[in-house]
Order: sequence, then C-alpha cells, then structure tokens
Amino acid sequence: MMARALFWGSVLAGLVATGVAWFLLPDRVPMHFGASGEVDRWGSRTESVVWMGLMTVFMALLFWGLAILVPRAPETLLNIPQKDKQWWLSSSERREELNRRVVPDIYGMGAATMVLLTGLYLMIMVQAQREQPALGGWFWVMVAVYLVGLLGYTGYMIAVRYRAPRDS
Repeated sequence: MMARALFWGSVLAGLVATGVAWFLLPDRVPMHFGASGEVDRWGSRTESVVWMGLMTVFMALLFWGLAILVPRAPETLLNIPQKDKQWWLSSSERREELNRRVVPDIYGMGAATMVLLTGLYLMIMVQAQREQPALGGWFWVMVAVYLVGLLGYTGYMIAVRYRAPRDS
C-alpha cells in the first residue's frame, strides 16, 4: 500500500531530522516564534530535540492508531453525509470498500502532516544557526501548501471519493 509506505517513510524522515538536529543545533535554540516571526522563547538543544522526537512519535502513533481504529469504528462515528453514509453501510461489501478507501486517506494525511513537521524541524535547524533567527516567508509557504492541500483533498473526499452513486 503506497500511502502506508509514504507515511512510514515520512516518519523515518522526521526521526532522521531529529537525530541530525542533535549534532547541528547550537546549545541555545529558538523554541517558539511569535506572530511577527521573531523568537519569543528559547530553549536548549536537548529540549528542542526531545520535543521534536516526542512530536514525531506522537503523530506517528496518532495516525497509525487512526488507520487501525477508524475502519472498526461504530457507524455513528463515521462522518459522511447521511445519504452517502446509508449507501456505504447498506452492505458488508460496501463497508469493506469504504474501509479500503479510508485507511490510505488517513495514512496520506499523516504523511502530509509529517512532511510539514519535518520541514519545520529543518527550518528551526537553519534559523538556530543565524544570529537573528526569525521565521520568514518559507514558513508561511509550507503552512499554506499544507492547508490548501488538506482542504482540497477533503473537498475531493466529500464531493467524489465518498459520494454514493447518484443513481442508487
């Protein structure tokens, strides 16, 4: 399954970036940037690397857990428009097909989230080397690409991927 492989590859990339951070970050690291893009909290290299590692592991476990649990979720927890939901749940074959579609979507969203986080880790590593670290335009580009992609795919899922055939 391609989405699962991409997800675990993105988790591995996040873990590698975290390991590399240990060797590249200075002793004092920007931990938080304000709305202006300027550092408003500093921390140690250890604190930064621990947070990166914990965030990577937490996100990996979250999306992996969702990929396992969502196909087993009770019908009442499935958030699909009612008419479409009735169609998908009207037979065991349709429910199985729904599950086959949901799992790669969860892994794909997880991979996109991990790529964003890894990009942020790399940005922090670059900014930590500067005398005046600040988030620049690339931060907003990364966040915008992530959000537009996520919203676009969500729209596709609602309008196309999980829509019941209209002749049914």
